[in-house]
Amino acid sequence: MRALSLLALLIPFGLAAQQQPRQKTYRLPATDLKQPVIWGSEVDLADGTRLAFGGQDQHGDDGAARTRLKVDGKWMSLTEELRKAHPDQAAANDLRTIAAIMKFHAAAARSAYLDGDPVHRREFVKRFEEGLILVRLDLRLWEKRHEKAVARAADRLKKIDDTPIQELTPKTVARLAATERALREAADLLDAEPSPRALSPLVVEPKTGLVVLFGGDHLDYLTADTWVYDPKAKRWTQRFPEAAPPPRANHALKANGDGTVTLTGGYTYSNSTDYLGGQYQDHGDGPWTYDVAANRWTGTGTAGSPTARTYRTGPYDPAYFLGGDKPDAAAFQKVLAALPANAWRATKPPLLPQLNRDWGTAILDPDRDLILRWSGGHSAHGGTDVLHYHLASNRWELPCPVEFPLGQLYANTDYPDGWNFNRRPWVTGHTYQNYGYEPFSKSMLFLGRHRHAYRYDPDVADWADRAEKPAGMVYDSCFYTLTTTTTPHGLVCWTQAGRLFHLPAKDAAWQEVKLDGKLPGAVVDNSTLTWDAKRERLLFIVKPYGKAPFTGEVWAVDWKTKAATALNPKGKAGVAELPYLCQWRYHPDADLVVAGAWLDPAPDKPRRMAAYDPAGNRWVSLAVGGDDPFGKTGRNVSLGMAYDPKRKLFWAVDARSQVFVLRLDAATADVGALAD
Repeated sequence: MRALSLLALLIPFGLAAQQQPRQKTYRLPATDLKQPVIWGSEVDLADGTRLAFGGQDQHGDDGAARTRLKVDGKWMSLTEELRKAHPDQAAANDLRTIAAIMKFHAAAARSAYLDGDPVHRREFVKRFEEGLILVRLDLRLWEKRHEKAVARAADRLKKIDDTPIQELTPKTVARLAATERALREAADLLDAEPSPRALSPLVVEPKTGLVVLFGGDHLDYLTADTWVYDPKAKRWTQRFPEAAPPPRANHALKANGDGTVTLTGGYTYSNSTDYLGGQYQDHGDGPWTYDVAANRWTGTGTAGSPTARTYRTGPYDPAYFLGGDKPDAAAFQKVLAALPANAWRATKPPLLPQLNRDWGTAILDPDRDLILRWSGGHSAHGGTDVLHYHLASNRWELPCPVEFPLGQLYANTDYPDGWNFNRRPWVTGHTYQNYGYEPFSKSMLFLGRHRHAYRYDPDVADWADRAEKPAGMVYDSCFYTLTTTTTPHGLVCWTQAGRLFHLPAKDAAWQEVKLDGKLPGAVVDNSTLTWDAKRERLLFIVKPYGKAPFTGEVWAVDWKTKAATALNPKGKAGVAELPYLCQWRYHPDADLVVAGAWLDPAPDKPRRMAAYDPAGNRWVSLAVGGDDPFGKTGRNVSLGMAYDPKRKLFWAVDARSQVFVLRLDAATADVGALAD
C-alpha cells in the first residue's frame, strides 16, 4: 500500500494538556433541553445574517447540528451546499464507509480476545485476515479514486500497519481499534465542515472578515483543530498551524481588531471515577493568540499538534479492559462447574467499569454468550455505552470510549433526546427494564425514549438504528414503566396502562396483544414480568409505589388464548414485605420463578429468597446463602438478574458492576410454603 499516513492522529501531542498542573475538577451547569439544538454556538455576521455551528440536534437523523445560517428570521442548513462544492467530500464519505467495515472487525477482535477461548481466537484470526484483505482492497481502490485527497492528507497521516495478524493480543486488538479511529479522523480532515462538536465558540475577526473556530467536545474526545469560515465564499477551511493549544472546549474566543483572536479558558477531562465526581477541569494555561493571516498560535502554555485529540483514560477507555491476565475461559468454567448449590458467589471480575451503573437490569444475549448492561441515569452513569460481560471468561468489555452528556450527568430525569454525534442515544433518567433482548434480530432494544425504540447490535458493539414506537408505548416518563421480557414469540413490552405489545418477527412492527381480560399497569420500581416456558404464558407481579405492602398477587397471560387472569396464589401474606419487585426470573428445570430480593428473616434465622411455584400456584421460600447481591435491606434497585440456560445458572450484576452467580437446586433448597 502507498504511504497513507492514517495513524498520525494517534501521536500523543495532545498529552501536553495532561502535563499541566492538576486543576480542581467541576461539573458543567445543566442545559435547557427544551431547545432543539443544545451545546451549539452562534455569531452575527457583517451582512446582518447569523451563523451557527455545532451542538447536538435532538431532532436530527444523525444528531449533529452543522453549519446553519439565519436569514430573515429563519434558519437554513448550508451543509448540502457546502458538500456539493467541496472537492474532497466524496473521498471523506468513502473513507467513512471503509472505517465502518474496520469497526466491525475491531469489535469482533476485542470480543474474541475477551471471550477467553483459544480455539475461538484462532478461528477468528483466520476469518479476520480474510476480511482484512477486502479492507485493504477497498483502501487501494480509494487511493486510485481520490489521488488528490491522498496527497492532501499524506503529510499529516502515518502509514497503515499492514502486518498480518498472527494472534490476538491486547496489542493487536488495540492496533485494529486505532486503525479504525485513524480512518475516521482522516475522513474528518477531508470533510467540507468541521467534525461535530459541542461548546466550541465562534468569533468574527473583522480585519479578515473570517469566522474562527477552535476545538470543542465531541463528547468522547476533545479536539485542537482550527477552522475558518469565509462568509463571502460560504466555505470552511481547516488551518494547519505549526502548533496549537491543547484540545479543549467551553473556552472563550475574542477578536482583537488587529487580525488576531485571543483564546482563554476551556476544560479538559478529569477522568474522575468518584461518585458524583466532577468530570472536567480547567486548563489554566493562560491566554493564546491566533494570528489569522499568519496562521500561527502563540501562548505561554505548552503547544501541541494541530490535529491532536484528547480521549478519556483508565476505565473510560476500551483498551483498559484488555489489561490484566489473559482471559481464560477454561479456568473460569471450572470455577462455575464447582459452584456449590444454593449459594450466591461473587465472581470478582478483575477490571470493573465506572461509573456506578445504577437503576437498570441485566439481560442475557444467548447468541453471543453475553450479559448486556445498559444502566444509569439519576445520579449514576449517564453515558451511551452498553457494557458486555463475557459469561465464558468473567471479563467486562467496554465497547466504545465513554461519552458524557454535558451538564446533564448525574441529573435525575433530564438527559438529551435523539442521537448524539456518534449516533448513540443517551440513557434516560432510569433505564430499569425498558430494554430487552430481541431474539429475531439478535439485538437489544431500548424503549425508554418518548418516541423512538433504539436498536443495539452486539456484533458491531454499537447502536444501529431506531424506529418509532406505537402510540400505546408513547407517554410521559415512559422510561419508568415500560417493562420488557424476551419470549420465543419475540420481545414483549408491558405498559403503565396494562397494555401488552410484542414484536413478532425481525423487522416487524410492534403489535398490541389483544387481551381477554385485564392486566394491572406496570409501576415504577415495583413491577416485572417473565416467561413461563412450561405453560406458554407470561407471569406478572406488581406492587404499589412507595411503602405499601405487596399483595402477593400474580397475573398470567396465556399466549394461545390471550386470556389475562389473576392467579390468587397461596402464601400471599408471606411475601407482603418483599421490598423490591423489579427482578423476577424463571428457572425452567426447577419450575420456579425466583424474586431477586431477600425475604425479611427472623432474628435467629438465615436469609431466604422468595419464589413463585407455578405448579402449586403458591409462594414459597428458598434457603439460599453465600455472598450477598441484594444488600442488608434485601432491596437492590440497581440489581440486574438473568437466567443462563446454557449453564443453568442465575447471574446478578450490581451498580458497581460486581457479578454474582447462583446454582439453584430446588431439591436441596429447603423449599418452604409461605403463610396465606
